[in-house]
Amino acid sequence: MKRALALLLCLALLCPAALAAEPDGPAWRRTEPGGRYVTVRLDAVAGAEDMDWQEQQRLAVRYADTHEPAPLSSELLEYEGGAVYVTVPASEAGRPLEVYLAEEAYFPDCLQDWGMDVPTGAKPLAARGVVQGDRAGNLNADRAVIRAEAAAMLARLLSLEPGGAPGYGDVPEGAWYRDAVSALRAAGIASAGRAFQPDRPVTRAEFMTFLARAMAYVGWLTLEEDGGAQLPYEDASAIPTWARPAYAGLDALIAVNTQVYTGEADPVTGEPAFILLAEPGRAVTREEAVASTWLALRRLPCYPTELAIEWGFADAMPVVDGSTSTYPYTTALYGELFHNYEMHPAFPEAHSKSHASYERLIAGEVDALFAATPPSSDLEALAEAAGVELEIVPIAYDAMVFFTNGENVVDGLTRRQIQDIYVSGAYDNWSQLGGDDAALLPYRRNTDSGSHALMERYFLEGGRLSLSPDVHNVLTSYGMTSALTDVADAMTTDPPAYAIGYSVYYYYVANQWLLDGGAVLKLLAVDGVYPTEETIADGSYPLAGYNYVVYRADEPADSPARRLADFLRSPDGQRCVASAGFGPLYSDPKADLEARLPGWTVEAVFPAPDGNSYLALSRSDADGTLRGSWLRRVALWGEFLSDVCPVPEPGRLSSAFVRDRDTTFVFGLAGDGGPYSVRLTDEQGRVQTCEVSGGGSFSFLPEGAPVLLELLEDGRTIDQRTEF
Repeated sequence: MKRALALLLCLALLCPAALAAEPDGPAWRRTEPGGRYVTVRLDAVAGAEDMDWQEQQRLAVRYADTHEPAPLSSELLEYEGGAVYVTVPASEAGRPLEVYLAEEAYFPDCLQDWGMDVPTGAKPLAARGVVQGDRAGNLNADRAVIRAEAAAMLARLLSLEPGGAPGYGDVPEGAWYRDAVSALRAAGIASAGRAFQPDRPVTRAEFMTFLARAMAYVGWLTLEEDGGAQLPYEDASAIPTWARPAYAGLDALIAVNTQVYTGEADPVTGEPAFILLAEPGRAVTREEAVASTWLALRRLPCYPTELAIEWGFADAMPVVDGSTSTYPYTTALYGELFHNYEMHPAFPEAHSKSHASYERLIAGEVDALFAATPPSSDLEALAEAAGVELEIVPIAYDAMVFFTNGENVVDGLTRRQIQDIYVSGAYDNWSQLGGDDAALLPYRRNTDSGSHALMERYFLEGGRLSLSPDVHNVLTSYGMTSALTDVADAMTTDPPAYAIGYSVYYYYVANQWLLDGGAVLKLLAVDGVYPTEETIADGSYPLAGYNYVVYRADEPADSPARRLADFLRSPDGQRCVASAGFGPLYSDPKADLEARLPGWTVEAVFPAPDGNSYLALSRSDADGTLRGSWLRRVALWGEFLSDVCPVPEPGRLSSAFVRDRDTTFVFGLAGDGGPYSVRLTDEQGRVQTCEVSGGGSFSFLPEGAPVLLELLEDGRTIDQRTEF
């Protein structure tokens, strides 16, 4: 095989071809299920963020001692820091590894312009030593793969060693494929039998089974009897029984299949509709085998991000549950902590709903839950009976909201009016509340929902009051989605009728797409205050509250559940909260900066000229140095520019600056002594001054580029700076 190796730009003189190595061991290590393989993370690929897509496709990992490729290496997964992951046989885990930029694979029979006519995965798998051309270097993408070639490719992919005599009568000694077939048989990837039929084209069902068993052998896939699983193929019944576990384990994005367009439009997207055919008896082409193998390598391994490693979640994730409305927390959390997070063994495909998730937490079936409400009175009683104390930690702002049809002229209600609607059934027409002559149709939620817990908290006085029997028995929304659609669908014009319902703010905002046919809902003000992110965060909206992480109080000090709560209240976790579509607690720059800079005191925060950023001055509690930061709001306040200036000697000044686009923020400290004046002159000769005592800080935001900074005492310059 022509090895795809290249001499590259240096990261260090000791390793001239490497872009990243592990001189002191890998940044992170994990033994895969079964113990046959070990996965490690290699950091700091030099210049990775500046590489184009084709260069990034050539990044691979090799053994530093022999320069032999390690086939099971990932793409570049984190551009900042340049993280690459690689999985090696456990027997090779002690060998040093390095990331390198492989020589670009060239297949004469494929058009090479921009790499667009080279089959998916061919080049990166060639860089990993898995894919080879024929003697002339041709890929022969349309040619059928024979079983011997499939065995050789998968044996190279898994770095398998021969397992002795393969036990097939048609695999003779000296055959070029004998070692590969022997290795697959020993690993249980190739089934026992009298014949292997090495020269026969491999069928789709056979190749999918080979590939799925190979991924299970590494530890990335669990194969189970499909139990009649619904496979997404029109001809699923044609898939042999022995191949069904493989098709069930490999989703349709990995498995080789055929798309057949129906000539109709998809009713949801409007795009041309198609069906999938497995065609399990059809021969696999080289292009299909390469693409499917590469997609499996990209989609099946679950790798922790740097954040997961830092917080210890790479080693142990808490088992989480929650209400329907809080499921975005779970997906955002896993998406932030893991690549291919859906493959994480602890990732839940759904939440159990509010009441059931509390029951599971009390029973010890889960470690933590996401909740839109504290436990209801019956759940508190259940916990008390079980001898369980719950800890409830706020992680985000949210609120109970009421909504009605957009055509309704009523824009708001008082809390007393809402209570009269739902508790006593006092109104049956919107005209009684200042609206048009139209029937009032109140929708409530089922009693084991989180929304009902909010109703109990705000309007039922902790369960002392009950809902009106009419509301309770007639108009009930039994799901989060139907809470919106029921109200939208209830409106009539002859006779006129408008509905009212309730939910939580961020779920309402994120799920307007559920409404179809031009239906419009609107939020109602409560006690004259309309619910917005601002009124919920500042508490002026009367039904404002929090979302929570809840866990048992007997959790150990450094348990995954407690670490989860700590993480979600950290700046990184609050960004995760924002990406989930909820209101972060730390939504102002001062709080964010103080949270991320322990040991610093924020002296001043003030708006930057662009209106979307803030400037901040912070002083180190340890040595008195000054830090200037330019913060921009992206979902949550995030620092992107900063600098630090030291404490100056008496009678001197120290200064630093941060620059964003055409604006320079100049800041610094005056040495002991004084009092002083600090004067800044810009390129247009404009002058700004400020008075400062010895040891005090100063800052300027000049209109033009600064050219001179002076420290004056009694009107004379005693120190200055002329370079910025």
